[in-house]
Amino acid sequence: MTSRETLLRLAVTGEVLGFLLILVLVATPHGVIDAAIDFDESVFAFLSLFARRSWALDMLIWSIWTQPAWQGGVVMLIVWVWWLTQGETPAGQRKRAVMLSSLVGVYASILLTLVFRAVLPYRASPGLDPASGFTTPYLPDGAKLWVQATSFPSGHAAVLFALAIGLWSVSRPLGLVAGLHSLFVVCLPRVYFGRHWATDILAGAALALATVPVVNGMLRQSTLNPRLLGWSERHPAAFYSVFFLCTLDIAMDFAFAKTALKLVSLLEIGVNIRRVISM
Repeated sequence: MTSRETLLRLAVTGEVLGFLLILVLVATPHGVIDAAIDFDESVFAFLSLFARRSWALDMLIWSIWTQPAWQGGVVMLIVWVWWLTQGETPAGQRKRAVMLSSLVGVYASILLTLVFRAVLPYRASPGLDPASGFTTPYLPDGAKLWVQATSFPSGHAAVLFALAIGLWSVSRPLGLVAGLHSLFVVCLPRVYFGRHWATDILAGAALALATVPVVNGMLRQSTLNPRLLGWSERHPAAFYSVFFLCTLDIAMDFAFAKTALKLVSLLEIGVNIRRVISM
């Protein structure tokens, strides 16, 4: 199977999954909605076997999911190590071009996530829904699970799985490691602590699966990547400064971007920023 056929299948699969999952929250047949609800409840029923059984375990999971360094920081470290180990060969440059377009796909994925959050009906986090079957784990003193942002789809799932897909495009082992990290270190703790429903995670992953291959395919036909690589060779200080800041923003859970959105939220633009993103 050629790389183009692989990307096409990934894109089609992602679009279908994303479409089906989005239908869960809008006008869908009752059977689909009931199946999604049953799935979410079964996940919480399983996780309730572990919640509040061990204070040390709950604190460990809490510390992992609340520290950006354990989230995007780990994957960004993998990206940097991979990037710096690529030689200045034509094959290495082609792989770097794919990684650059994948990073563009990461930003496209989060943008689509924010659009869906803005236009789809509000969905409260399961930690705030008494009918969810969610069992609240032990929390640190003074910690709260309350958030104002809608939970569907998961932005963290979209970003981290987009990164994993980008790494998979250039290195299957690294992509697998990043994918497992995204699932077990990033997404599962968010379900465990009631920040997201399981279907929120699936929807975010589906958006990433649909977006990154499409962006890669589009940019492969454009001159953007060759220009960026040429810029990195002619002006490495400027290129790597921008590259570092972009990857640092992702590693820090988009701290810079969220600060900008906080400023935007002060303006009257007709969109409740806090509804679509956790500040």
